[in-house]
Amino acid sequence: MSAMQEAFDRASGKKTPWNPSRKATARVKNPLPAPTSCPHCNGAVDLVNNSAIYGREYGEWPYAYACTAAGCGAYVGLHPFTAIPLGTLADGPTRAARKRAKAAFNPIWQSGRMTRGEAYAWLARALGIEKTEECHIGWFDVSTCQRVEQVIRESRQ
Repeated sequence: MSAMQEAFDRASGKKTPWNPSRKATARVKNPLPAPTSCPHCNGAVDLVNNSAIYGREYGEWPYAYACTAAGCGAYVGLHPFTAIPLGTLADGPTRAARKRAKAAFNPIWQSGRMTRGEAYAWLARALGIEKTEECHIGWFDVSTCQRVEQVIRESRQ
């Protein structure tokens, strides 16, 4: 985004990642820093409208961080009305692994047996993550996602 557009957004009060909501930003409990290089290929990262990823704009907050390297395809969305990434940049295999991990994990708390927070606390213990607030599937790499699936399978036996 140009400096002129950024200044316009601020002056107009329009909320964008360059002029985020202070309230929304404060609600994010454990924010990750904005990525500057891709962990998959070391390419540069830009803040983009998600139409650059999907071919058309999606959602009320259509922004993402995306790797600029040709062929990499890593990206991550933003917490609504902030410039804070939802997790770490994910390439195709990482996105697929995270989807599988979430599909295995979500029924634990969606069943009502535990709250979402209790389920993440259980998962953190099962994975050996000391701080529950650092247990986010959106932060995990492929191997950690595979461990999520494994500990859930083992817990059902």
